[in-house]
Amino acid sequence: MAIVLLMGLVGWAGQTAWQRLSQLRKNLGVMPHESGHGSNGSESGTLEPNETRLDDFVANSQEAVEELQHLLMILVVLVLVLGFTATSLVYRGKMGPLRAQLVESRAIIGRQEKLAALGTLAAGVAHEIRNPLTAINVRLHGLKKNLTPDSSEHEDATVIGQEIQRLDRIVGDVLQFARPAEPRLVAVTTESLFHRVRDLLGAQLEKASIRLDVSASPDQWIRIDPDQFDQVLINLVQNAAESIGQDGTITLRTRSGPVSPGKSPLRGFKSKGGDAAQVVILEVTDTGAGIPRAVQDRLFDPFFTTKETGTGLGLSIAARIVEKHGGALEYQTKVDHGTTFAIVLPGIERVTDEIQT
Repeated sequence: MAIVLLMGLVGWAGQTAWQRLSQLRKNLGVMPHESGHGSNGSESGTLEPNETRLDDFVANSQEAVEELQHLLMILVVLVLVLGFTATSLVYRGKMGPLRAQLVESRAIIGRQEKLAALGTLAAGVAHEIRNPLTAINVRLHGLKKNLTPDSSEHEDATVIGQEIQRLDRIVGDVLQFARPAEPRLVAVTTESLFHRVRDLLGAQLEKASIRLDVSASPDQWIRIDPDQFDQVLINLVQNAAESIGQDGTITLRTRSGPVSPGKSPLRGFKSKGGDAAQVVILEVTDTGAGIPRAVQDRLFDPFFTTKETGTGLGLSIAARIVEKHGGALEYQTKVDHGTTFAIVLPGIERVTDEIQT
């Protein structure tokens, strides 16, 4: 709108200046003609009207020149303002997004460096914890054999054993986060992957009146490590169930399509030759409470959790597994309306070998 208004003002100033210039040229063309006629007259009385017309011509010409100068100055100012405005809009449209992507890339690099340092530290600590933990568990198992099954001592030993198992799971999560295993890739359909998760969690979710719907196309193929992706999807579905609590729906859905490298915010899909990359998107959508803004800022931070018994590593591990597969884990959420987690992976053509269904 501003550019249109400025262009209109520039056009008006230019047109007015051109009209004044044409008028000045017309006056210059007429005056010599009149002067020539005046010189043929023999009476001295004819000189005075010519001189008067000459004075009027000079005055009018001077006024027209001054007005033309003002119009030209206005025109120059308007052109400068128009150029500045156009440059600002081009910067916002082109350079602004590039600057935002640069800031985001720096933040991602900084986060990866912190995660690498944290992973090295966590791996060393986890190994040091696991060794005495194993010894404690062995000695506890020997002690339980000498305890009366219904005694309070046996009950205490059982609780201690459960806590030792929980600690062992935490240590295992820390090790997996610090040193994730390389995926063993095979080609599978998204439909078969979703059905495996439904078979594993369907009965558990039914107890909380949560319906698990599967909406996947049988011809959508991806190359993944099925065991690792079972872990990713189970984590996402369990988080969705905890967000719902009771009475809700979790939907597993598949989408596909091209992603333009220059326009997409997704990481890891820089296609060759500037062509759009074909991706497959696995979505886990729930009707839960959504994610508060304060939690969103730290959602993928390791060891950050809002659960009393959580380790804060579930989403961090899931994100690293997806990244190991050349993908990205994204999400959209709205408080009191639910959340959608999207696993974005490179699409593939069906491969006749290494097929799992």
